[in-house]
Amino acid sequence: MLKRSIALAGAAALVTGLGVQTAAATPVRAASVSNVQLDWADAEHTTIKITWTESAPSANKLTLSGATEFGTTTAAQPNEYLVDSASLSNTSDPADKSWIEVADSSGVATKSELFDRFNYGGGPAKASFTADGKLQWTMPADTSVDGTPDDPLDLPKNYTYAPQQRVDIDPVGTYECEDTSLPATTVPTGTAPNPGKAYDLFLDVDNEWGAARYIYVPVGTTKSLTIAGPAATRYGETTTLTGVMTGSFLFEQGRPPVCEETTEPVANESVVIQQRTSPTAAWTTVGSTKTDANGKYTAVVKNPGHREYRVIRLNTVHTEGASYGLTGGSKSVRATTRVVSAKFINPVVALGTQPQAYLWVDPAGTQKAALQFKNASGAWQGLSYKTLYAGRGLLAFPWNKRGATQFRWWVPATATADATYSGVFTLTVR
Repeated sequence: MLKRSIALAGAAALVTGLGVQTAAATPVRAASVSNVQLDWADAEHTTIKITWTESAPSANKLTLSGATEFGTTTAAQPNEYLVDSASLSNTSDPADKSWIEVADSSGVATKSELFDRFNYGGGPAKASFTADGKLQWTMPADTSVDGTPDDPLDLPKNYTYAPQQRVDIDPVGTYECEDTSLPATTVPTGTAPNPGKAYDLFLDVDNEWGAARYIYVPVGTTKSLTIAGPAATRYGETTTLTGVMTGSFLFEQGRPPVCEETTEPVANESVVIQQRTSPTAAWTTVGSTKTDANGKYTAVVKNPGHREYRVIRLNTVHTEGASYGLTGGSKSVRATTRVVSAKFINPVVALGTQPQAYLWVDPAGTQKAALQFKNASGAWQGLSYKTLYAGRGLLAFPWNKRGATQFRWWVPATATADATYSGVFTLTVR
C-alpha cells in the first residue's frame, strides 16, 4: 500500500535533483464566442460595428474571412469593435462572399453572417465631347446581381464618381506629375476642363467599401497644325494644300509615377479643310483628308475663286482615349482668270481678208477684253476691245500687214478672279 501511494505521488509531481516541484496546472478552455453581429455604426456608412457574446470575458482577435487580422480586444474591453469599412478594401466580384471571425484567447473562432464588399468600379469609361468642346466621360451603370442579398451590411447602390486630372507640370526631362481633383458627382458621367496639355483622367468610384480605381482615360492634345499652298491658281483648276500635324500625350510609368508630355507627329488622323470668301464671311467645309505616317497631309481642292483656306482637327475620340482638336493656320489663295481658248478662227488668211480673233475665258462673264499685237519694236500694242458674252467673244478686224504677227488677249479682273493675259497666238497674212 505504501508503494502504491508513492507511485501515485510520483505521477502527480515532478521530481528533480532539487526536490519535488508543484503539480502542473491543467489548462482551462476560455469561454466560446457566439452571436457575432454586424451593423453600421454611423449614418454615413463608413464604420462597421461588430458585436458578439461570450460566456466569460476573454481577449479576442478579429479577422476578415479567416485570413486577414484587423483588430484585437482585451478581456476587460466590451464585446464590440469598430472598423473603418474602407480598411477592409473592396472587391470587383459581386459573387464574392466575406465574413468576420471573432476568436477567443484559445483561438476558437465564430463567424458572422456572409456579406459582400462589392464596388463595381465603373467599368470601361467612354469619352465624348460636348457641343462646347468639353471632354465628357461616361461609365456604365452598375447592373450587377447581389451575391449576398439582404446581408446585414447591404445598402442601395449609391456611388460617388471622383475624377482626377494628372499632368506633367515641369520642364522636359524632370518627370514630375501633378494631380488635380475635379468636382465629384453621384451620376456616372461628368466633364473635365481642358488644361491646354495632355493628361490622364483617372476615375475613382467610391461607395461604402472605399474607392476603386479601375479605369483611366488618356487624353491627348493637338500641338500644331500647319497649312501651305500657292499664292494663286487658275480659276476652276486645282489647288494643292499641304501641312503637318503634331500632337502630345502623357507618358506615365512607375509607382509613384513619373510623367513626361511627349510631342510627335499625329499619324493616320483626319483633318478638315474649310474655306471662306472674305474675312467677314462664314467658314464652310470643303472636305477632309488624312495624315500619313509622318503626320503630313495633302488636300487637293478646286479653285472656285478667291478663297482663304484653313485646316482643323476636330475633337477626336479613339478606342483608347481622346484628343482635343485644333484650328490650325490659314492660307489665302487667289484665283486668276483661266483662258480656255485664245486663237484665230483661221490663223492664215489672204491679204484683204478680215481675221477673226476668238476668246473663251472662265469665269464666264461680260469682261471687256483687249486684243493686243506685238509691233515692229517688239512692244505689245492695243488694237481693239471686245465685250464678252458668257465668257466668249469673236472679234473681226481689218489687217493689211503681210507676214506673221503675234497677238494676245488681256482679260480684266472680276470679283471672282484676277486679270490675266492669254497665251500668244499668231496670224499669218499672205
